[in-house]
Amino acid sequence: MSAVLDSPFKKPVCGDMHQSGQTNVQSHLRDAIGTLVNLQIVGTDPDIVQPVNGATMTEDYFPGLEESTLNPGYTRVNPDGTFFITIETDAATYAVVLADGTQYTITAAQSTAHLGQWYPAKLLKVLMNGTTGSFSVGY
Repeated sequence: MSAVLDSPFKKPVCGDMHQSGQTNVQSHLRDAIGTLVNLQIVGTDPDIVQPVNGATMTEDYFPGLEESTLNPGYTRVNPDGTFFITIETDAATYAVVLADGTQYTITAAQSTAHLGQWYPAKLLKVLMNGTTGSFSVGY
């Protein structure tokens, strides 16, 4: 037998995700160190016109923790400076900086697979060099 079958590991099934009141319900995601990860988009950057055309960007998209000019007293993205993007262009590439500071390229195949969806990665920046598609920003 495999090590997985001999271990106490229980393969999750659909009911584990959706039956409220059960002790094994997983209604959220956790990262590698067990921190809850929320993938629900609750806002957008009010200071930019969206979607952003990555092919014509003149600088990196990096709002950081800047205060919004249209919504004073609030930052333009998450309080930790991260945000998500929706892929708006089929077969485009996106050069990004992940929340841990790692530079990453969303490939043409990935952008096709996630077209019109929130890309499942917390980002700090979208880099001008290497980004060929349009995107929308959410947090």
